[in-house]
Amino acid sequence: MEQNEELEKLAAVLGLGKLLNSPEKIHGGLLHKMYRVVTSKGTFAVKVLNSEIMKRPSALRNMIRSEKIAANFIREIPAVVSLEIKGNQVQELDGTYYMIFPWAEGASVFPPEITEEHCRAIGDILGRIHGLNVSGEEALPEEDGPEMYDWEKYLWTAEQKGLSEAEWCAGYRKAAGDIYAWNKAACDAGESLGANTVISHRDLDPKNVLWNGMKPYIIDWEAAGYVNPFQEFLEVVNYWTGDGKGGIRQEYFSAMTAAYQKHMSLEQADWDSVFAGSFAGMLGWLEYNLKRALGLEAADAEEIRLGGQQVVSTIKELYDWQVKTGMLKEWLRGRLQ
Repeated sequence: MEQNEELEKLAAVLGLGKLLNSPEKIHGGLLHKMYRVVTSKGTFAVKVLNSEIMKRPSALRNMIRSEKIAANFIREIPAVVSLEIKGNQVQELDGTYYMIFPWAEGASVFPPEITEEHCRAIGDILGRIHGLNVSGEEALPEEDGPEMYDWEKYLWTAEQKGLSEAEWCAGYRKAAGDIYAWNKAACDAGESLGANTVISHRDLDPKNVLWNGMKPYIIDWEAAGYVNPFQEFLEVVNYWTGDGKGGIRQEYFSAMTAAYQKHMSLEQADWDSVFAGSFAGMLGWLEYNLKRALGLEAADAEEIRLGGQQVVSTIKELYDWQVKTGMLKEWLRGRLQ
């Protein structure tokens, strides 16, 4: 069945109204597909969930859990949460899973279009999320800290599949020693970081914020759960304060930090552990994309190609972050003296 026919059937089954035109594919998502669907009853964002991810035993439960977490924040921050239809926040039709959202008008911004004002707004939102320190049965504490991945296995698999000369594999082979060291340091920091956690978004990068003018809407709560607040603060600094050329802007860092500190103190953090742990998110994303590039966790050739692209870009981000952490340590020291 064609995608348009699937979405037309979905709208009818869920009572969303009759489609007024062909669904418009929205670009930007790296895992799932998103469409703008206009019906006789309104405009909706329909997320078609990645079929490979939904094969995981815990995937459906995690999707539902993340939306329940997001609902805890909608009175305090501008969060976009999936619609509950017929008692469900994740819908299933003919073996495919969907999430339906009210349409939020806006667009994401990326370096170098990000401004100091954007950073100030994000710092305020992140500080409010952490300061609220919400609790709920939906968000179960993580059982373990950062995972030590079997990086050698992916090199071996690439050789077995005849992919050792691929661009992404050559870059991965060259960086393997550093990747292992970053992963080990993040794991060693896990116990300290796990002693201080809050429930938060955990993926607050520019693609997951829509801006209508200067009004932000926080979307895509799929990764929501427990996290060390200062580790997430550093990750968000990395996402938002770049100059578009691999560097970071100190004035953007200062704006974000000042806004964050209105809600959270930075003085009690174990910063050595925080900096070591700040590589964990990128390492997890790298490991997932290695599996995609190798065809171990990909639905089609396009996903395999995208996986390879993300391996290359994530390795670059890891090296860029290693350089940035040196500057951030100095800037933080200056603010906390």
